[in-house]
Amino acid sequence: MNYQKSAQELLSIMISSEQNGDSIQPYVSELVRGELAVLIFLLDGHNGASANDISRKFQINTSRVAAILNSLCKKGYAVRQKHPADRRKIRVYATESGREFALLRRDEVLGHICCFLKKLGEEDAKEHIRIMRKIMNILN
Repeated sequence: MNYQKSAQELLSIMISSEQNGDSIQPYVSELVRGELAVLIFLLDGHNGASANDISRKFQINTSRVAAILNSLCKKGYAVRQKHPADRRKIRVYATESGREFALLRRDEVLGHICCFLKKLGEEDAKEHIRIMRKIMNILN
């Protein structure tokens, strides 16, 4: 196999997909970066996290976390509260409207991925998942 030629072909396909807006990657990126990712993190067992917890989880600086939290609070999706035992510490909680928004967006993303897998067909969808899992194992 000519890996150089295959790499060029794969890169060309990936670039074309991004340029045409045919990629599912933007949907996935929304779940792992930015406001939606923070909301989902809070909802998935980390409600009451600190800004430092969020910074470590997403490997972003605290000023970026502050900007995300300011935006979420402004939209009513999260609230900051002082820690009951140590009033100097601030905890972040998702609000009910934040929970509804995050779950709706997560369902929309799952819907896009589901449509993509259906278009592949059962056999190719299973193969795609198998290959993606293998890629993740190689990268980790």
